[in-house]
Amino acid sequence: MPFLTHAGVSLRYDRVGAGPAVLLIHGWTFNRTVWERQVLALRDRHTVITVDLRGHGESSHPRTGYTISAMATDLEHLVRALNVPQVVLVGWSMGGIVALDLARRLGERVRGLALVCTTAGGLMAADNDLAVPEKEVEEMKAAMAADFRGFARQFATRLFKRGPESPFHAWAVDQTQKTPPQVALACMDAVFAIDFRPALKTLDVPTAVIHGRHDAVFPPAHGEALKKGIKGATLTILEDSGHTPFLEEPEAFNAALGSLLGGDDAGRERAAAPSKRAGRSAPSAPSGRGRPRTSR
Repeated sequence: MPFLTHAGVSLRYDRVGAGPAVLLIHGWTFNRTVWERQVLALRDRHTVITVDLRGHGESSHPRTGYTISAMATDLEHLVRALNVPQVVLVGWSMGGIVALDLARRLGERVRGLALVCTTAGGLMAADNDLAVPEKEVEEMKAAMAADFRGFARQFATRLFKRGPESPFHAWAVDQTQKTPPQVALACMDAVFAIDFRPALKTLDVPTAVIHGRHDAVFPPAHGEALKKGIKGATLTILEDSGHTPFLEEPEAFNAALGSLLGGDDAGRERAAAPSKRAGRSAPSAPSGRGRPRTSR
C-alpha cells in the first residue's frame, strides 16, 4: 500500500500500468476508487495514478489545510516525487478545480487536461451568472453541520440521472458518509471560495471538458463556461449522465477521454467491469451507451 508523506500529510495513492501518465483526481467526499473503471480501461497503455486527497479515503486527515491550493500542492509534490515527466490531469467536480490549480503549478509537465462535471469557481461572485445564492450556501452548510449523514444521503441523490434509483446510489452514500464532517465542510468552503475564471485564459494545454447533461450539482452551463474560457477546449456532453458520467456512461466517457489521450478508445470493452476491491467496491451496472455530443 503506497503512501507519500509531504508536509506532515500522508497521501494514499496507486500507480499501475505503463506508458504516458494519467493522474485521476476524485471529487468532494469521495476517494480514488471512483475511477476503477477508468483504471481498468487505461492501464494497458498508460501509467495510471490515482490518489486520495488529504482528508479523504486512506490519506491522513489533518485538522487544517483544506484549501484548493493545499490540495494542489500535495499533488504537485506527488507528481514530482514519482518522477513523472509529463502527465494528463483528469479532475472530477472538486477534483477538477484542484486540477486547474495543479496545471498552473506543473506548467509544461501537463500534456492534457480533462475537466469532468466541474466549474471555474466564482460561485459567490456578484458578477457570475452561475453563482449560488448566499442564502442557499448557508442553508447547505447548516444542514451539513446539523446532520452530515443525512446530508450525504440527500447529496448522493443529486449525483445521478436516475437519482436514488441509480445502482450506484447506496455506494455513493457510503463513500460520502466515510468522510469526516469537518473535512467535508472545510472542502465545501474551499470550493465556494475559489475563483479561477480570470486564470482560464492563461491555460495553454489541450483541454477536454466532459459534462453530464443532467448534472444537478454543476449544471452543464459550468462546462460551457470552461470551454469558452480555455482556448481550444472541447466540450463533450454525455446525454444519459448526471454528475458522474464516468460511472453512468463509462464507455462514452472513456471514448471522450481517449480522444484527449491521443485517439485511443481507452479500452471501452473493459469500461464497465465491476470493482473487486474489498470493502470499497462500487456495484456493477450496465455500461453506458449514450452518444456523446462534442463541440469545439
